Amino acid sequence: MNLNLPYLQRKTAVLTTKPGVYLMKNAQGKIIYIGKAKNLRNRVTSYFRDHPDHNVKTAKMVSQVEDYDFIVTASEYEALVLECSLIKQHKPPYNILLKDDKGYHYIKISDPPYSRITAELHVTDDGT
Repeated sequence: MNLNLPYLQRKTAVLTTKPGVYLMKNAQGKIIYIGKAKNLRNRVTSYFRDHPDHNVKTAKMVSQVEDYDFIVTASEYEALVLECSLIKQHKPPYNILLKDDKGYHYIKISDPPYSRITAELHVTDDGT
């Protein structure tokens, strides 16, 4: 249980409903999670409810949140691009999906007669 929950709930109650990015920080001020939202108030409020329905990973992260910052953006798309950039820059421990900066992912269509569509991490010579 997060002892800082009342403060976080009060802060979230006055948050804007515009799109943006939020940066969850621990007691040392280190960013531990970065997320995006099309409605900042609704999304951030979902973390700090009295009776949350979080999975284990999210519950552990929320228990470590001491404060958060946010950046308002003009659109949800802008928030997505900013979130990706900030994750690559800060490498927060609770972000795993966008942290992989090894390169692009590719869609491969194998050669006929039995073509298949697959997701690939590297370009190969067979297929398109």
